[in-house]
Amino acid sequence: MKQDHFSHKFRLWIQAGWFALTNGYARGFVKGQIFTGNTKVLCVPGLNCYSCPGALGACPIGSLQAVLNNPHYRFSLYLFGFLSMVGVVFGRVVCGFLCPFGLVQDLMYRIPAGRKLKNLPGHRYLKYIRYGILAVFVILMPLLLVDVTGTGQPWFCEWICPGGTLLAGIPLVAMNASLRSVIGLRFGWKVAILIVCLLTSIRWYRPFCKYICPLGAIYGMFNPISTYRIVVDPDKCVKCGSCQRACRMDIRTFETPNSPDCIRCGDCMAACPTGALDSSWNLAKARFTEKHLTVDDAPVKEKETVQSNPEVKRTIALGILMLVCGISSVICGTFLTLYLEFTNRLSLEAMAAVGPQSLILETVKIGAAVLMTVTGFILLRNRNDGFRVSGAAQKLWIAYLIVTVMFVICIVLIPLNPLSLSLMFTGLSNNPGMMVILPMCAILASMLKRRIEGKVKHPKLFAFGFDLLYIIAAVCTVYPVYLAVLSTSIIKR
Repeated sequence: MKQDHFSHKFRLWIQAGWFALTNGYARGFVKGQIFTGNTKVLCVPGLNCYSCPGALGACPIGSLQAVLNNPHYRFSLYLFGFLSMVGVVFGRVVCGFLCPFGLVQDLMYRIPAGRKLKNLPGHRYLKYIRYGILAVFVILMPLLLVDVTGTGQPWFCEWICPGGTLLAGIPLVAMNASLRSVIGLRFGWKVAILIVCLLTSIRWYRPFCKYICPLGAIYGMFNPISTYRIVVDPDKCVKCGSCQRACRMDIRTFETPNSPDCIRCGDCMAACPTGALDSSWNLAKARFTEKHLTVDDAPVKEKETVQSNPEVKRTIALGILMLVCGISSVICGTFLTLYLEFTNRLSLEAMAAVGPQSLILETVKIGAAVLMTVTGFILLRNRNDGFRVSGAAQKLWIAYLIVTVMFVICIVLIPLNPLSLSLMFTGLSNNPGMMVILPMCAILASMLKRRIEGKVKHPKLFAFGFDLLYIIAAVCTVYPVYLAVLSTSIIKR
C-alpha cells in the first residue's frame, strides 16, 4: 500500500507534471498559435483541448465528435481502441491524476473560503447528467443535427466544455485581436459556464467531474473491469466508514470500491485504519513477489503437475496463441493506422475512421481481436481447469458468434453473381473474425468433453478428434496476425 500512499501525497504534482508534459508548446502561449505538428493527431487520455495553444495532442471527446459530425465517417477504430485501452487499464485513474481541468478544480477546492462540502443538493440524481450529456451532446447531436452538406458540429466543445474555454478560448482570444472582434454570445455563454464551474469548485469538490464530464462517464464504465481496481479485504474491513468520510467523491468504498464515480485518488486507502483497502496492482505485485521468493517445494510440485498434464499444456499453448494474436491484431492495426496518417497526412477526423458501409465488418474485426485477448487471459488464468472459461466469457463469445453468423447470412443473401461472389470471398478471407469461430468451437468442445469423456466407447479416437480440433483452432488463431502483416507489407509497397 506504500505505492498508493506515495501517489496520494503527490497527486497534485503528478497532475501538474502531466499538464506541463502534454501542453509543452510554450511558443503557442507566447504567440497565441495552435500547435499543428505530427503529435496533434494522437489523443491524450484527459480532457485536454485540441485548441489549447500549448497542446501537443488532441482531446478524445473532441476527436469523437469530429468523426461523428463528418458525413463520410461514422466510426473511428483509433478512438474506440484508445478509449477502450485506457479504460480497461486505468479506468478513472485518468480523472484523478491526468486531467488538466481536474487539476484546476482541485486547486480551486483548496481555496480557504467557507465550509467545504462534497456534493451539490440532489447529488443522487444529478450524477447521471453526465451520461445524458455524453449521449446527447457528444454522440446524437453531432450525428443527427447536420447542415445541407451532411456536416454536424462538435456541440459539447462549442456550447459546454469549460476546460476548452479556460485552456483554449480565453488564451486565444486574449492574444488575437482578430478573434476578439468576432466573439459573440456563444463565447459569453461558455465563459459563464466556466465561472459557475470554478466558483462551485471552491465549495463543492469537482462538480464538473461529478455531474457534467462525458469523458469521466466513459472511463467510469470501465472502473469495475479495469486492471487497476480497489480491492476490499473482508477479513480486515470493519465497516467503520473512514473510507467514505475521506472520499471527496462521497463513495461508500467498503461496499462499492469500484464505483463509476471513483477517480482513484487514493484517499480511501490512505484513511483506512485496518489496511483493508488496497489496489489490484499492489496485490498482483505482492503475489508475484511471494511466488518467486518462496523457497519451499510447493512451487516446484505445482510446476511438475502442470508439465505432466497434457490438457493443461494444450490450454496454456492455446491461451498464449489467442493472447498474442489478439494483441498483435490490435497493435498491427494501430501501427498501420499511424503509418497511413504520418505518410498521407490525413485529417484528424479521418484517422482510422470508417464509413457506414464498413461499420459492421470492422466491428466484427474489433470483436475478434478483443475476444481473443480476453479469452487468452482467461485460459491462462484458469489453466489448471483445461479449456474451461468463465460464464461471462462464454456469453461474450456466444453473442459474438451470433453477430458473426448474421453478418455471414447478410453476405450470402446478396444476389449471387460473379461480382457478389468475389466480394463475399474477399470479405471472408480478410475478416479475422470469421477465423475465431474454430477457437471457440475448441473451447465449447472441451466443455462437452468433460461431460461425455467417461461415456464414449472409443476414448482414444475421441481424444484424437479433440486434439485435431485444437490444432485447427490454433492454426486459425494465428490467421489474423498473418493478415495484419500482409496488409502492412502491401501498403508499404
